[in-house]
Amino acid sequence: MKIKESNLDAYVVTDPEDIWYLTNINYSPEQRPFLFLLFPDQKPLFIVPKLEETHVEVPYFTYNIDTYFDVTSEKGHNWYEVLANVLEGKKRVGIENNAQLFITQEEPNINWISKTIIKELRAVKSAYELNKIKFTAKQCSDVLCQTLDMVKTGTAIAEAYMLPYKMKQDIIQNNFSITNRITNCVWNADYSYMPHSIPDLDSIVKAGPNIDISIFRIAGYAAECERTFFTEEPTSEEAEHFQQMMAARKLMLSMIHPGVEAAEIERKVLNCLKEYGVNDKVLHRPGHGIGLNNHEEPTLSLGNSTKLKENMVISVEPGIYFNNHGGYRHSDTVRVTKDGYEFYTKAPDKLDDLILK
Repeated sequence: MKIKESNLDAYVVTDPEDIWYLTNINYSPEQRPFLFLLFPDQKPLFIVPKLEETHVEVPYFTYNIDTYFDVTSEKGHNWYEVLANVLEGKKRVGIENNAQLFITQEEPNINWISKTIIKELRAVKSAYELNKIKFTAKQCSDVLCQTLDMVKTGTAIAEAYMLPYKMKQDIIQNNFSITNRITNCVWNADYSYMPHSIPDLDSIVKAGPNIDISIFRIAGYAAECERTFFTEEPTSEEAEHFQQMMAARKLMLSMIHPGVEAAEIERKVLNCLKEYGVNDKVLHRPGHGIGLNNHEEPTLSLGNSTKLKENMVISVEPGIYFNNHGGYRHSDTVRVTKDGYEFYTKAPDKLDDLILK
């Protein structure tokens, strides 16, 4: 057990997604801290607001519950006082490194040790998680492919946005969760060079380069599928940039197998694009982990020495962006296999198939 290996007397987890991952209990904290404590030699402990005590009572594993009253309370009933009592005498207390700073500030006398135990656990998916991600990947692939069949110059952006609710109404209803995310939208050239912009739903699909982005989270697990496309014949310059993106994509896919360092993937992708003179048009890492969240570990970026492992699920999305011209990016959800990779999302990716005249 990682807690014992790290010689910790207790381990504190505070992030809602991490707690969801460990317990299958989902909640919205609404300012009130939820603390899940793990120990090397005793049952886990939930410290939760009194309001949520019955919410966290579940029959499928054994643990203890302690409560405090509210965000702030009278002396003796604050969350940090309950926490201090529980941790009294503990010499080495680990805390997941995504905890908010105020958690540790309220208890400065504790020897807090920042760790990434849960982050590392979440990075490698179980068979159950892989099935859930694969299911979600099929839904966003279906919607993206239908979008490509539907759009032409002049199609309303809002029409693409509403498509998943028309296509997948039964799926959404039968897998309802407050955490569901159902997003499908076309970023036309006015927006596609700003990959995290919000497209105008009153605008229309234009000649290109357009990017359709289909990002879903259904019943807990996420996937994404994205394609750059044109509705009219691209210029020679546009076709060249598309092929530059595809060269980076091909290189990245060739690198995906266990043992490859995350930083090395971005390094080689950047070197590939540098050969074409467009490395200065890169705005983001070429990929990231996918699981409970659309963006999680491993981050496939410089500075990260994490090595790929079998059953990690990642995005493959090297992109290049030209101000006031447009962006070029495909994205797929991919599982790392023992000797390579498996596509979970499936859609056309060649230029000839993405000129939708």
